[in-house]
Amino acid sequence: MQIPRPPSVGDQNVVKQLRSVLFSEAILGATSARPKGYRLATLSWLLGWVGPLLARKATGSLPATVIYIAVTSVDIRLFSRPPLGEVFEIGRWKKGSYRASHAGSRLSLELERLGAVELFCARGAQPVIDLVIAGAAGPVAR
Repeated sequence: MQIPRPPSVGDQNVVKQLRSVLFSEAILGATSARPKGYRLATLSWLLGWVGPLLARKATGSLPATVIYIAVTSVDIRLFSRPPLGEVFEIGRWKKGSYRASHAGSRLSLELERLGAVELFCARGAQPVIDLVIAGAAGPVAR
């Protein structure tokens, strides 16, 4: 028997990948993003022995992989997917327990346990960013 799901906004390929690990809640929207410093972390091997030293803290508290943002009716969840691995959950935050603001495709989040996080979202992610902002307790304090 097929369970009816509301249509999801955002990147449908991300929604399809996340449905394999997120089956308890309906996904309202999902998109992919890259953490601040992602490019430096991925290209650090070009710098030789200095590269790993520079890229050690490049992405802050997030892994240096593509991040998936999923918005459900009760929370937001961050997932990571290594290049040769499966999707795994980084964390989840109930609506009203985090702070969020955005400027274009740049999403700034203030999350418990991770601190301040900056993500650069993919094109067409504005509906998902709007859902994240709508569930936030307020803007990120700068």
